[in-house]
Amino acid sequence: MNEGWDVLNLFDIVRLYEGRDSKGSSPGKITIAEAQLIGRGARYFPFALEEGQDKFTRKFDNDVSNDLKILEELYYHTKEDNHYISELKKALVDTGIYEDDANLVQLNLFLKPEFKKTDFYKTGSVFYNKKIPKDFKKVQSFSDLGVKKKNFEYELSSGFGKQTSAFFELEKEYEAETKKSKDVKLSDIPSHIIRFALSHNPFFYFSEISRYFPNINSISDFIEKKDYIAGLEITFKGTQKRLNDIKNKDYLKAVSNLLSNIEADIKSNITTYEGSDYIHDYIQNVFKDKEIRVHRHNERVNGQESLVVNEPWYVYNANYGTSEEKGFVEMFARRFENIKKKYKNIYLIRNERVLKIFDKRGRAFEPDFLLFCKEKNAEQLTYQIFIEPKGGHLIAGEEWKKDFLEEIRKEKKTINLLTDKYRITGVPFYNSTNENEFRNSLEKILEV
Repeated sequence: MNEGWDVLNLFDIVRLYEGRDSKGSSPGKITIAEAQLIGRGARYFPFALEEGQDKFTRKFDNDVSNDLKILEELYYHTKEDNHYISELKKALVDTGIYEDDANLVQLNLFLKPEFKKTDFYKTGSVFYNKKIPKDFKKVQSFSDLGVKKKNFEYELSSGFGKQTSAFFELEKEYEAETKKSKDVKLSDIPSHIIRFALSHNPFFYFSEISRYFPNINSISDFIEKKDYIAGLEITFKGTQKRLNDIKNKDYLKAVSNLLSNIEADIKSNITTYEGSDYIHDYIQNVFKDKEIRVHRHNERVNGQESLVVNEPWYVYNANYGTSEEKGFVEMFARRFENIKKKYKNIYLIRNERVLKIFDKRGRAFEPDFLLFCKEKNAEQLTYQIFIEPKGGHLIAGEEWKKDFLEEIRKEKKTINLLTDKYRITGVPFYNSTNENEFRNSLEKILEV
């Protein structure tokens, strides 16, 4: 370990010697070296508990009561020496390895006893999906892998030349002709040119493209089907004379460049995993009492007990959320009576890093809230709505989550169980600056 190796399955370090080399209140060189030693021993051992789970992500930092948290812990044993231990802690904090317990506050989230007595808690379902290996058999076209641009532009050479001399003026001026455009379907380009261009790009060898497009049976299929090459166009730009006389070498260069663009689009969008179809579990199996730890100066420390503790629609005893999350709950409290006119079994559940959903690229998303509303009419359809409050400074970096919620909303997935019917949907990000827009979207979905 002194050689700088990372030990990935170490759970205990025992210090068998005594002594300190501190100078004043600052840790000495030996103590700093011991902190670095702990850092090497505390390197995360990668593991996954289920198919598709990220091996290299810590899983229980916010789930302190989980028995499996021991897999992510390292213990350092030393003789009780308060001065040494405080110096070692300081060195660990300074290097970012350790968060002093004195700076952390443990918060307890409890499901209200009244909620646990409801039929919804006992027999109601919650829907989510899993991260699974991508099934390329579902890929039926270029667009399924993110190739959305149909027209590639190619600039034809002018066909003009100039003659100059270093010693006297010999340059002839040519009048510039107006450039025009012409769309050419790849299905109209001689197939032998396309085949030649494909053969000079290893990415488009049949052995390669059949991995991503397993529904094609040959290179001819790839060239001739509208969902692939034959459905694309190239926009040639040049003078009218050049557009009337596009040569085979022009076609070849244009097709080669188009293929390079397609390759880049596919590689930038290709993923190993994707989100599965929805599965479900009982509410009582998913949402439970939980302990969380946050920094004592974090805005989450002060909950919303005074607002939510007596509200039957809020299932936990408090909302230890960000300012945006608290703002959303306050807004919902004002809208509850209006929603109540049409719905029953209205429950807002804080998702404290319990439930994940995965998009088409296998990216994990943990919506902050799930709202359940059951219609009072004969159909008694239950809505499950994913809700994500987001501060304005965070929205730009998480556009994909916003797009994912939009996809879920447009899909309006309806699932029939034996005795219940659910509709899975989502709403745009909630932000204090767009509260009216969010409220209108939520009320439009619920038709209230």
